[in-house]
Order: sequence, then structure tokens, then C-alpha cells
Amino acid sequence: MRDLSWRGHLAPEDGDWVIAEVPWVGPARLVEVLGAEDRPAWDDATVASQFRLRTHFPPEVEAEAAAFHEPHARDLHSREDRRDDLVVTIDPEDARDHDDALSVRVLPGGRFEVAIHIADVSAYVRPGSALDLEARLRGSSCYLPAGVVPMLPERLSSDLCSLREDRDRLTLSVLTVLDAKGVLHEYRFAASVIRSRARLTYEQVQRSLNGDEPLPAPVRGAVQELMRLARALRARRVAVGALQLESTEVRAVLDPSGEPLALVRRPHLESHELVEEFMLLANRCVGEAASVRGSGVLWRVHEPPLGRKLAELDEMLRVLGLPRLGHLGEPHRALQGLLATPLDPPARRLVHRLALRSLTRARYLERDLGHFGLATREYLHFTSPIRRYPDLHNHRRVREWVSKARDQAWDPHENARLAAECSAREQDAAEAEREATKVKGLRLLATRLGERASGTISGLVPRGFFVELEDPPVDGFVAVGDQLDDRFDLDAAGVRLVGRRSRRRFTLGDPVVVTIARVDVHARESDLVLEDGGPRKGRRTHRRQGWR
Repeated sequence: MRDLSWRGHLAPEDGDWVIAEVPWVGPARLVEVLGAEDRPAWDDATVASQFRLRTHFPPEVEAEAAAFHEPHARDLHSREDRRDDLVVTIDPEDARDHDDALSVRVLPGGRFEVAIHIADVSAYVRPGSALDLEARLRGSSCYLPAGVVPMLPERLSSDLCSLREDRDRLTLSVLTVLDAKGVLHEYRFAASVIRSRARLTYEQVQRSLNGDEPLPAPVRGAVQELMRLARALRARRVAVGALQLESTEVRAVLDPSGEPLALVRRPHLESHELVEEFMLLANRCVGEAASVRGSGVLWRVHEPPLGRKLAELDEMLRVLGLPRLGHLGEPHRALQGLLATPLDPPARRLVHRLALRSLTRARYLERDLGHFGLATREYLHFTSPIRRYPDLHNHRRVREWVSKARDQAWDPHENARLAAECSAREQDAAEAEREATKVKGLRLLATRLGERASGTISGLVPRGFFVELEDPPVDGFVAVGDQLDDRFDLDAAGVRLVGRRSRRRFTLGDPVVVTIARVDVHARESDLVLEDGGPRKGRRTHRRQGWR
């Protein structure tokens, strides 16, 4: 029976799993609908429940958001008016919230003013408000295949705070002066108002940079100038030890009912690097100013890898016959050299994956411990206040600097607690995103039972190994010992299984052909059966010269 008070976007049906509060007397109250296992439209809701994501905003939060209006003249008082500047946003094609925008202006003496405009969420979300308390509880937006679980209500996240084309929007801007070599000569912060002239996508910008589909003349010139400066900034970062790790993002393509049509790997484009470099620059500018002022910001820290982890990585590389780490006493130099080694695509993916596994997890902290991956100190998050609470927290400090107000007092213990909360919420959101994408991948696999598929060994345990399939890019498990009637031992480096009787070897990164044998979407499992073409005794698939 349906509960008429249910306010979700999908109504429950007979056979759906639900969570309800059942009192001793009186009617039960429907709290959450998880849907049915055979209804893909409920996949996101199930994952959101699994990770306890907050999918509904309390009425008082919605009411606060609804009370805000488009910026009026009085809202612009004391703000720097940049509405005549050629400002553009560059985002994924399916983006609904636009945190950041860029503009560039040529200055005398071969210098450039690059303005990095960030949505001024702090102008709307005040400390201690219902909006603020809810945003802190959420900590981060979570992007699931069928939509986003936002940190802020849609009235703000997709409208008033989003830097939409041809709309006046309130921003906090980092105004930088660079030369053609990417040297930062000065910067300042400003409360500003902008009007985006163009909503560009990464793909559009890349096609323009390639000369395949030029943008309109004024925009094209600005994008080309920004790209030249971004390349110079990137070269300077790499020169001081920043790592260039590559990882593949997978996106689910769905039909209106939530049924997956495909899982696609997002290509890495140079246009991504254009935006990334200026976001990193803005974050470093705010971090440097915060360090000077001693302000109570939240830092983004990434501690160096443990020596033991690097030694394990080096041993794996040795066993696999891949390029080794040199200079183990200099982690930045060792990892940079490894990641820069020319390899063919499969070997490159494997090396970058192993290197990533050896690193510590970045987190938020109330004190600055530096950022190993970026090879810098004084780094924090500032550029995504619509979707990350630490950025909103740091915006409030910048607003104090801009208004020349006295810095608010802060409690270091409270900041430490906030940093731990935000780190935990970020991890929950990231794991939920991976899980939800995996569910859609398993649904695709379930339509291909009995089919052959190609893949690569991505992980090993004594019972068998995991295979990342080429299409769709989903992991499945091969219980190789059961299938080959043999006992397999995992070597000391953790990269190879060897059969005791058959002496067959299965090594991390080996290509294999499998049959899709069983898929259990609810249990998040898929079993694969190895075809007879797998590696055999004496077959060396990882000779170094074969990887180049």
C-alpha cells in the first residue's frame, strides 16, 4: 500500500523493499524506499541507502534556499563589476553545477591577468543556518549514474550559485598576473559579479584546440591564450616534482528507466588540464595567503608514501619485468621517473595503477603537512564550494580578507573535528560513486551471460584473480583453482599465481579471454570462466621489450 506522504521522485510499488518506522500503535511511517532488485531505476537509491547518503533536504533547508532571489543592484554593492569581461565556463557536457569560470586579459610588458572566478556560495550559506548545518552533514555532493545527491538544494546548486550563461552571478575571484613562462608575479582576491559569455564543454574546447571545430573568434582567442599559460604552469609544476598520474573515469550511459546502455571510459583531454591548472593555481594562492595570516582554514594534505610501500612497488615492478624505481631515497624523483617512462598503453595503465596504490590517501586537516602529489605546501581546496564543504569553509576566510573584516576566532579542536568529518564524507561519496557505477556494469554483464570477453588481470588472491573486462569495463572473478583442479600459490610480491601441479602462471596485467558465467547484481558479484587461451608455464608475457 502506498504511503501518501512519500515525497521521493519515484513512488513505491508492490514488491519493493522499503524502510519504515513501525510504532507500537498507529500506522507505520514510510522512511525510505529501496525499490526492487529488478528495477534499475532504484539502483541509485539502493546505493545511497547503503552509504547512508542524505537524499532529502529538511523543509527548513528548502525554505531557506527558496527565499533567495536573483542578484539585485543592492547585492552588487561593493563588489567588483567584471560583467564586461569575456568570462567562460568549461565543464563536462552533462554538468549541472558550474563552480568556476575563467577570463584572460593581456597586460603591458608581456604579462596576462587570468581571473579565476568561483561561485560565492558563502554569500548565501551563512554559518549556523539550516543550509549550513545540512551542507556540513553531507560534506560533499555525490555523483551517481542517474543524477547527483547534492550538498546544497537545487535552487542554489543548479541555479543561483551556478555560473550560468548570460546570468549575473556573485563570485569570489582570484585575480592573478602571470608571464608567458607561467611565473606568478602577483595575485589578489575580490568579491565580484560576473556574467558568463559562453558555456563550453571539454570536448568543444578540445576540438577547437585541435583545429577541428573552431569556437567563435573572441572565445577562441581567449581559450588558446589560457591553454598556452596552462601548459607553462604545468611544466613548472612538473619541474619541481609534481606527479602526473593517470586514472580512467568510467561513466554509465542510461536510458530513461535507468537501464544501462553502455559503460564508457572518459578520455583524458588536454582541455581538462587547462581548467585543472588554473584551479590548482587559485587553491595555491588562497593557501599561501592563509599561511601568512594564520587563518583557520582546512588544508588539503597528501603525506609522502611509506618507504615500505615504495619498496613493495619496486619489487612488484622487478617481478613483472617493468621499469624499476630509482632513487628510493627521493620519492618524488623516483615516481616521476617511473611515470615518465615510455610504455605501451596496457603497461602504462598497469604502472600508473600500481603507483597509485602505493600512495597515501589525500585528506583534510586543520594544519598544513604539505601535498606530496603536487610537490607543494600551502595547498587547500577553494574552487568547488557548491559541492565540497571544505571549499565553503575556506571561502568564509577569504570573504573576511576581502571585506577587511577582523578574522573570526576559530577553535583548532573544532577545525580538527570538521576536517575529519569532511574526509570521511568525501570517502563515502567516492565509494558510493564507484559502487553505483559497478551496479550498472553488472546489469550490462547480466545481459551477456555465456558470451566470451577479453580483459586484463587486475588483482590476485590465493583463490584466483580479478579480471577487468574491456567492454564493459567491469571486474569479475576467476576461481582459477576450482576451474583447473589445481592449487595455486601467490608469490611473495603479490603479482603472480603459480599452479603447484600444472605450473601454470597468471600474472598481474596478463591479457585473458573469459566467459561470463554468473552475475548477481544484488550481491555485487560476477563469476568468469577462463578460456583455454590463458598464459601457461614458460610463457613470459611481461618481458620489458614487449612493453615498449
